[in-house]
Amino acid sequence: MNEFLNFCNLNNFEYWLVIRLYFAAIFPIFLTIYYFFRGNISYSKAYTLISSFFIVALGWEIWMTYGLAGGLPVDERRSVMLTCAIPVNINWLLNSLADVLIVWIGLFFVKTYYKNKKSPFIKWEWGAFFILLIWFIVQNIYVEAFFYHLQLGSNGDLSWAPLQPLGSWYNPTLFKILGNPITFQTQSCWIIITPIIYYLSIYFNRIQKDF
Repeated sequence: MNEFLNFCNLNNFEYWLVIRLYFAAIFPIFLTIYYFFRGNISYSKAYTLISSFFIVALGWEIWMTYGLAGGLPVDERRSVMLTCAIPVNINWLLNSLADVLIVWIGLFFVKTYYKNKKSPFIKWEWGAFFILLIWFIVQNIYVEAFFYHLQLGSNGDLSWAPLQPLGSWYNPTLFKILGNPITFQTQSCWIIITPIIYYLSIYFNRIQKDF
């Protein structure tokens, strides 16, 4: 792995960006294998996470990677070295898997908070919804400010996507962290996906009753 990354001539920031992305993408796969062999799989959670993968992939990751609707593809929004280490055709896959990890952590936070309370996956609980919403927004602000700020692009660069419905046509900067802009559209997808993820977790729990 180190030889591969060195081959791409990454600088120090790019090197750790790539390491973190591959780790975040691979970790949910290892977790799945671990729980499978332990025989401790929650099928309702598994269905929620699988659904999440397709939602984020089709909702924005594929669109952002290839610039399908009026935006620039990711290889035109980042350095050649990063594209070497994260090839375009697996960029959406790695990011979608990393997004699944984010969803998994969010569900863990909800379950932990309600550990000694009535399950929030039986019916809608606003407390559980806001735990997910706050987590999704906070992590995405961190990602935009410190992780992908060199490749997200500016107005006119980002593709329209189903879960980023205004694309770059309306994408104001909400605020800045250390000079890095936090924009409206990159947050909108996680705001939109929050009720979808929570609803699916309740739906699959009602079917399987093992969350």
